[in-house]
Amino acid sequence: MPVKRRARALVVGTVIALTVALFSVEYTVQRGDTVSEIARDHGVSVSDLVEFNELANPDLIHPGHVLLIPGEDGSLEQVHVVAQGESLYRIARAYGSSARDIAAANDLVNPDLIRPGQELMIPATRKKSPGSATATDGESDGSSRTGRYHVVQRGETLDAIAGKYSGVSPDQIAAANGLVNGKVYTGTRLFLDGPAFVGSGSGGEGTYVVQSGDRLGDIAAKYGTNISTIADMNGLSDVNLIRSGQTLKVPGGSGWVCPIEDGSYFNDWGFPRGGERFHEGNDIFSPKGSPVRAPVSGTAELIEGTIGGLQVNLYGSDGIRYLGSHLDSAGKKGEVGAGDVIGYVGNSGNAAGTTPHLHFGMYRDGVAINPNPTLVANGC
Repeated sequence: MPVKRRARALVVGTVIALTVALFSVEYTVQRGDTVSEIARDHGVSVSDLVEFNELANPDLIHPGHVLLIPGEDGSLEQVHVVAQGESLYRIARAYGSSARDIAAANDLVNPDLIRPGQELMIPATRKKSPGSATATDGESDGSSRTGRYHVVQRGETLDAIAGKYSGVSPDQIAAANGLVNGKVYTGTRLFLDGPAFVGSGSGGEGTYVVQSGDRLGDIAAKYGTNISTIADMNGLSDVNLIRSGQTLKVPGGSGWVCPIEDGSYFNDWGFPRGGERFHEGNDIFSPKGSPVRAPVSGTAELIEGTIGGLQVNLYGSDGIRYLGSHLDSAGKKGEVGAGDVIGYVGNSGNAAGTTPHLHFGMYRDGVAINPNPTLVANGC
């Protein structure tokens, strides 16, 4: 096997085995590579490699471009080795599949009866049909969105784009893509059928770690409540005596917590990325080590990937899955409250060497939604 050949594995607290002989693997293009050399090294034909990756121009590949190498059956199936405590639902969620599809692919009579060490075939999910979008951001854990999309051409306006498709209005496109001013950028991929969503918080309690210079009145205003409420929740006899580093309980249902305080970001949703990918989130820039907070209460799980590096999935109590990628280190896991630190800003994964930032994504019913409207509405 050539030294430069490598398969990427997604680690979700499990061991994933990719069977190179029978199933497809991913290869990251290195400097000086050509399609013909890659095909030769992996024992496939140039035509199969081009068709499998839908390459419009085989001569236009670049370092960092991820190519899928077809196996003998041309599939994208993978083998997953069940880890202790895993459920079929959790495994399916990690691969962007469904428990029903995995059960059918493995002839499981009872999907609830899987055992540690058991090998499960994960059905293919990558191939696309014309006019649909199933590609992921690459910084996610494998979720995808479906529906129609449009890549903005030079000189196009939102009205002109909407006029090309039935049942779509400019306002709908703007809402689905978080376009607060209606401006579109050449090369950006716009989703035409995506849902519009603005997060406003969830029920229950959250927590807040007091920062240097904080006053209780400022914290109360941040969470849309009053000083006496927070004092009562925390048994504070003197509202003027709070200290830096102290953890306070705060109302979780009155506000949506910014994932990074004083971070800078731009609505780069839909912008093109390497490897024929498009950005499904917003990048929030902040110094390395800055705390990343849970916007709402929920359950936090860590994952790792070659592209997204160290990442955290927050399954929010508001029904939204929040994704934070390129972390430097982990924060609190398991059950968390709004405002809990669930990670720290870094540049892991394919962001190595770049300015530290958090790739922040939001998913509703498995469909990626633009975080920008939520960030703007909550003053982040």
